[in-house]
This record gives sequence, C-alpha cells and structure tokens, in this order.
Amino acid sequence: MDNIQKAVGKAFFQGYGLMFKYHKVETGEHEQRMLLTVSDIKYNSDDEILVGGCINTDGDYRQFFMENMMSVKPFKYVSID
Repeated sequence: MDNIQKAVGKAFFQGYGLMFKYHKVETGEHEQRMLLTVSDIKYNSDDEILVGGCINTDGDYRQFFMENMMSVKPFKYVSID
C-alpha cells in the first residue's frame, strides 16, 4: 500500500479531510484541491479508483481519480459554528 492509499484510507475511516495536488489530464495542469470529507471510495467501470466527498461546507460533492492525486495530506476539519 502506498502513501496516497494510506492517506485516503485514514481520511475515510477516521473522518478526516484531504489536501492534495490534482493532475488534470485534459490540460496537463496541477491544481491544489481539498475534500473536507471523504465519503466514497469506489471503482468505476474501467477499474479506476474514485475518491469522493464534500469540497466545501455547502455540501458540494466531487469525485477525483486516485491515480491523479499527488502530495496527499489528511487533516482534521473542525467546525466552530
């Protein structure tokens, strides 16, 4: 198991968020992205692993290909509302 898989697993099972660089295949660019929560880890029909969750406090949901994630760091999000 590599470090990305360990970080994603920790975030999923312990309720952490993830900060990561994401490689956009279409443009070749790397963007800094964040998931406040990780709620899904699943395979698509091409056997690629998708990591999904909320990207903000409004509950907007996104999925990212695990193979395009780099420099993955789990973090604990604390709401003070």
